[in-house]
Amino acid sequence: MHRRIRNLRPDTRACRAVGGIHVLIAAFTLLVNTLVQAQSAPTLTSVTPNYNATGVPLTSSLVFMFDQPMMDMPVILGMPPLIGNLEIVPADSELSVEGTWSEDGYTLTCAFSPDWPPNTTITWKLNPPGTFVPLYSESFVALATVSGSFTTGSGGGGGDEPPALVSSTPADESLNVALDAVVTFLFDQPMKKITTIGDAVQWVETGIDPANFVYSWSADGLILTCDYTGDFPASTVVAWTLNPESSSVKLESEATGEPLPDDTYSGYFMTGQGGGGDDCTPDGIPDYWGGYSIYKQVEYQQTSGSDPVTAPPTPYNFGVYISSPRQGPVVTSGSVTPPGGAKINLGSGPMSGFHYFSDEPASESDLNTKYPAGNYALRFTRAGEAERAIQMTLPTVTVPVPKVANYGEAQAVNYAQNFTLRWNSFAGAGENDFISLVVTETMGKVVFQAPDLCVPRELPVTATSIVIPANTFQNNKTYQGTLVFGRMFYFSTNTVPEMAGSGILSRQTQFAIKTGTGGTGTPATFTGSRLLPNGNPEMTLTGTPLSLHTIQRSGAVGNPAWTTVGAVTMNAAGTAVFEDTQTDKVFPLFYRAIAN
Repeated sequence: MHRRIRNLRPDTRACRAVGGIHVLIAAFTLLVNTLVQAQSAPTLTSVTPNYNATGVPLTSSLVFMFDQPMMDMPVILGMPPLIGNLEIVPADSELSVEGTWSEDGYTLTCAFSPDWPPNTTITWKLNPPGTFVPLYSESFVALATVSGSFTTGSGGGGGDEPPALVSSTPADESLNVALDAVVTFLFDQPMKKITTIGDAVQWVETGIDPANFVYSWSADGLILTCDYTGDFPASTVVAWTLNPESSSVKLESEATGEPLPDDTYSGYFMTGQGGGGDDCTPDGIPDYWGGYSIYKQVEYQQTSGSDPVTAPPTPYNFGVYISSPRQGPVVTSGSVTPPGGAKINLGSGPMSGFHYFSDEPASESDLNTKYPAGNYALRFTRAGEAERAIQMTLPTVTVPVPKVANYGEAQAVNYAQNFTLRWNSFAGAGENDFISLVVTETMGKVVFQAPDLCVPRELPVTATSIVIPANTFQNNKTYQGTLVFGRMFYFSTNTVPEMAGSGILSRQTQFAIKTGTGGTGTPATFTGSRLLPNGNPEMTLTGTPLSLHTIQRSGAVGNPAWTTVGAVTMNAAGTAVFEDTQTDKVFPLFYRAIAN
């Protein structure tokens, strides 16, 4: 059951309707202004078609999803001199809209007539400044102005052409996706509205049950909605493939029965961290915020009780990134200027509004020469705003290398008992220094971290150990720990609205934590091997999609002594390539892959 609101369009053909609602709007606005309380403002969590989608069908509706229930308000297109709550550019005097609110108030579907013009960029804006009937949450808080755009296709979909996927929501490679997000797929032509999807949509993640998805089609057959019963698990990669070759059911065109091409459309997103409360995030930063950061780090790997060694193949890193707030304004460009150096323009992608620069010098000496201590100027522009200039001063300081003191104990953890992890002290640590510990399992899912505001769990810079509670881990599994010693030389949450800024100088050590006797996953298969021009062996593996495998080698057969030389994660197609970059190789060598 939906709440359907017919368009109340403020144009000359509807002047009596518009005139009739002026008094109601004035009274409503007075009531809202009187009743507004200190409630959180609603935000847009997703939109279909995706931001900047291309090839959008001309009959597409706009589907908006919010993070909280909204009031049952009419959708009104603006027409000068009146400003409605939905603005469409380019404007068309013939365009009208029918808005439909879902029963729970979280979703607004806007159907338009006539169809969109072909090969045109359409810009939309909700609650534009000056609107006379704004959209409000049920707690009487107005939605902030939010906008986006998409580009229509040629309008030639259908015929004998197979259907194509235009966009997905959440967008491919999205991060910090809400745990209650609804997944949608938009196609370029109407699809058969099959009621049993079955394995036509393949989901890959051990923490979710595909049977919990409830599927529904839009009236025009262009949008498939996949609603997961209950929340997605936190900090989890959720991968999908449409019409996998092995599927017994196929997504097909309504007009011709032509199937969506097999194994052509796939993607993934990663859910947010969730936490101990409705609005809790472990680091205290809302997951819908954007951020900007300059970091300089050296990565190490510890595989025994000996000192950690630099982690192959690229342990020395300098980087800059800028990510847009989930609801905008979108960051359109960025740059960084090192002390005494030339400006470096940041690259774009893989997601809209994300800009970055990354460099991996060959040695720590090269790292310090190219990116010395001193003042760094970070500049970026957000849509509709003036350029912002952030100054960060990277200090002259030596951060010690973290080392796990009880590495042997960490390789035989009794999962049913508390386990105390120990490490060396952070010598010379000051008030701007910090220690961080994160333990993850397959596909990066966080199982333990410190500090964590949601527990709450503290980790002072003076700490040399922490207790990991019983039953945090599962039996017979291998986890990856990352221990960081760092200095925060810049931090701000109020310089740029809804963006957290940081400057970090750090060293981090990765190590394994094992319970029981090791992993129980599906074994991988070596399908190819080769000797690279640099002298390193490289091999190709196949196995379970997105599974993690530890790579070990030995110089003997029979009863060899195996040494861990790295790890690989299968891609969504179930393949991976591993290069042994260790410098102590003496041939012949034998390799094995252990599922984690």
